[in-house]
Amino acid sequence: MGYLNSDDTLMPGALAYVAQAFRDNPEVDLFYSHRIFIDTHGLEIGRSILPPHDAETLKWADYIPQETLFWRRRVWDAVGPFDESFNFALDWDFVLRAQRAGFQFKRLPRFLACFRCHAQQKTIDMMEDVGVEEMRRIRAQYLGDPPGQYEIRRAISGYLLRQLFFDWMYRLRLIKY
Repeated sequence: MGYLNSDDTLMPGALAYVAQAFRDNPEVDLFYSHRIFIDTHGLEIGRSILPPHDAETLKWADYIPQETLFWRRRVWDAVGPFDESFNFALDWDFVLRAQRAGFQFKRLPRFLACFRCHAQQKTIDMMEDVGVEEMRRIRAQYLGDPPGQYEIRRAISGYLLRQLFFDWMYRLRLIKY
């Protein structure tokens, strides 16, 4: 299972690749991948190279690109559908519920989808009001007292350094996806 926002796109061959990943890895329940950023015309404007899955960091920040996320039906059946009380962070809430239930995640070594950047997108439109409040609510649920910005930055700094390392390895063509 998976879902794609109306302004994002899958890369050619993505569904066949994900199906093969599920066949080859019966122990993995959720897959996701690196992300390509595109503009309103569909032209590439950047890439995000992710290190392997980090369960602890996921409690502090949602780094999983929603458009690249796929899961087995058993995850949906076990943790329930998206919580519609969220308008911004429903995918983060979903993956955290799956993680809490013990389902296994894996970042795939491929670009599966493109995230379209434009002025009217929900991510930008709702961030300051709805997004900040929903992220605070999720952190309170999974971490206890809602942490401050300093605590969040400190908690995710190791992951961000690993992401920077993977990005430079990719740019230097030492790793390929």
